[in-house]
Amino acid sequence: MTPAPSPLWPPGVRDLAFGEGLSLAVDAHAVRLTHATPLRTLSSALVGAGLGQARHFCNFHVDKGYAGRTPRADLLDWLARRGLEGEQSVAMMTAVSPAHLVLATAEAGARSVLAAVTAGVGNAVDITAAVEGDPRPVVGTINIQLFIDGHLDDGALVNAAQSVTEAKGQALHARGVRDPHTGTPATGTSTDCLAIAATQRGAPTPYAGSGTRLGRAIGEVVFRAVTASLAMTEEAR
Repeated sequence: MTPAPSPLWPPGVRDLAFGEGLSLAVDAHAVRLTHATPLRTLSSALVGAGLGQARHFCNFHVDKGYAGRTPRADLLDWLARRGLEGEQSVAMMTAVSPAHLVLATAEAGARSVLAAVTAGVGNAVDITAAVEGDPRPVVGTINIQLFIDGHLDDGALVNAAQSVTEAKGQALHARGVRDPHTGTPATGTSTDCLAIAATQRGAPTPYAGSGTRLGRAIGEVVFRAVTASLAMTEEAR
């Protein structure tokens, strides 16, 4: 079956209607979002991990057979080939095609959110299942880049990560994704990656969970983007 074409394809560079200064570039090898000024970040990516600041957010495409022994060095090399410095970047990788990128946006009062997601579940896993004897491969990843035009303190960034995780789990449940090894509902893949970036404009907030408009907006965009990207990836099999 021919996959549904992404509205973000064919490749190109475009400005995004999100706050000020965020642009998107997509080609066959990577998804790259760039902001005019450094953003406050929280990330699990190998480049730009933890709390920090970054302007460039890259999601590199790798072959399903990728088995690099130095993935962080590979990411830094790929950034350098594009003229980007690791110190100003958050970089992750995936076997999911950039053509299956989905963007979703929502407003939350004075704040707004944008999720950029590539999702595949060939590596789906139930994190509550025992790890012994687990034979699964390491391909198929849900990579989520979440941008927030708002001011979040460090606790709110962690709260936002919790909201993303809850919404991702709900999206997998809605798609009926199961751990192929245990047969139980999947909670993610074993190689999922997350980056959250905030402009730090406006009044600061310590909250971004499900009891707030911001948390609900995060949940909405992540759910929509993950389910839509999964649909494209599954159709392309």
